[in-house]
Amino acid sequence: MELEELKTVWASIDERLKKQEMLNKQIIQEMLYKKSDKSLNWLVNTDASSIIVSLLAIPFLIWAYNHPPFNHMLFPRIAFIVTFAICIWGIIWYYYKLKYLMRIDFSKIVKDNMFCMNKYSIMIKQEKISAYFLMPIIYILCILTYYEFKANLSLWVLLVVSLAVGVAITYWMYKKIYDKNIQSIKKNLQELEELKELDVPKE
Repeated sequence: MELEELKTVWASIDERLKKQEMLNKQIIQEMLYKKSDKSLNWLVNTDASSIIVSLLAIPFLIWAYNHPPFNHMLFPRIAFIVTFAICIWGIIWYYYKLKYLMRIDFSKIVKDNMFCMNKYSIMIKQEKISAYFLMPIIYILCILTYYEFKANLSLWVLLVVSLAVGVAITYWMYKKIYDKNIQSIKKNLQELEELKELDVPKE
């Protein structure tokens, strides 16, 4: 009789432990989903904002290119053309980046999400390399434009400050937005994969 009661108590405790373990896993999964969604939203909003800024810049560049003061100047017109081309390229580039982000669904297969995240990460690395080449070209064109425009000292100071701020913002975006959130999502996906592997019955 005592043995049967002991078995019943043990079965009850075992069932409670299993329920507690399942509850803990669900809580951890929800936390990982929320953290991943937050990081994903940062990436989506940053790329979407970049598209909007590029779209808004295009009409201004067209207007500036045809504006009378720059009609007979070489370097300002070259700078406008180069910036215009970068905006067009940027819109297409950010669109394809967003396509991979929009495919991510944390409630679905982890491997599919990891594939999209890895593709996005590769695109960010390619984007960084492009920035290393494009930013010096843009800055040189700005300097040549100012030289041709015969800008005064205050405008030169403004240009130097603007270029420094531009470098700082670019570095901050890649470090604190892209790299940080990509690593966060990858880490969360790995933890979700480990949780799902625990649910697979061992032979």
